[in-house]
Amino acid sequence: MISADLTLTDIDERHWKNWWHLMVPPRVVKNPQWALAVVAGTPPVLQQLVIRGGRDSEVIAAPSLPPLTPAALQAWARELGVHAVVVIDQQLIATLSREIEGQLSLQQDFAEQGLLALRTLKPHLGHGLWTFPQLLELLPTPTFDPMQRTFDLLVPNNSAVLTYVIENDRSRVHASMIATKEAGDITRATTHRAIHDLVPESALSRDWQTSYKRVLTAVEERIAKPSIGLFLTREAWMRVLLGPPDQLGRELSSKAIIIDPAPTWLMGLLGGASMAAVAGRGARALASFLPTAARERANAFAARAQTVMKESGAHPFGLLGFDPIELWASLKDFYRPSP
Repeated sequence: MISADLTLTDIDERHWKNWWHLMVPPRVVKNPQWALAVVAGTPPVLQQLVIRGGRDSEVIAAPSLPPLTPAALQAWARELGVHAVVVIDQQLIATLSREIEGQLSLQQDFAEQGLLALRTLKPHLGHGLWTFPQLLELLPTPTFDPMQRTFDLLVPNNSAVLTYVIENDRSRVHASMIATKEAGDITRATTHRAIHDLVPESALSRDWQTSYKRVLTAVEERIAKPSIGLFLTREAWMRVLLGPPDQLGRELSSKAIIIDPAPTWLMGLLGGASMAAVAGRGARALASFLPTAARERANAFAARAQTVMKESGAHPFGLLGFDPIELWASLKDFYRPSP
């Protein structure tokens, strides 16, 4: 998926920084500090507490270790003034290092190495490793092969994938990324700077809903033929990030988001998400008129239909063993600003 010889060229530092702010939960950006607590013994006794913020770290004296429950760790994070807490048994550190290193090789893809590390970590959650927020519990751990096969199914070789986020006032591009896929791997990543001489950023931003076509032409001329292009404003990005399942469909209808080229599998997903959301709203409206048994039968039927679609291969994520859209629904709360 990611080539060992990945080439990074014409990287716009501002765009790169803005991607960080777009992708990372707002509470993390606002307070990038987190705490690492090393414990030992049964029951666990705090040995060392380190507060990290950016590249800096500070070893501090701390009150006694709280109960290792999600609620207690959340309260402890608030007390320490950090957004996240990781508690690890000191004996587990050596165990994890040995288990992870024993599975890695230089021939493995970067994504494969990450999946191996995650699969090694998960069995220790609640048994030598505790975290707040409980993000690791939510993340699936597929093997690398179905991920690679899904990637090959969704993104053709010798093509480029583009994502552009425009400032709300249309003054300039907020963030951009252009990635090239060859022989199953992302081999090159760049930003709008690679084609700025062909399509000036200010001119693109002023009239992005029509001038984006010039970006597609420039990318095909200089980099590779685009297979997926996503163009949207920063406001639309946040609305989709936090909105209901059919929010992307709404934004497309209002042209606050443009997907061009738009592969068939993506349009099918969008249609399915819109229909599911409409059905969900309709179900809520009719719920008071239906007996409990009828509601349960309808829910069971919907679940079976989704399972059949995945098992038949009709669903573009059927090979993965999990639905990224469902996963995103469970992760959305992390992106809501802190109260």
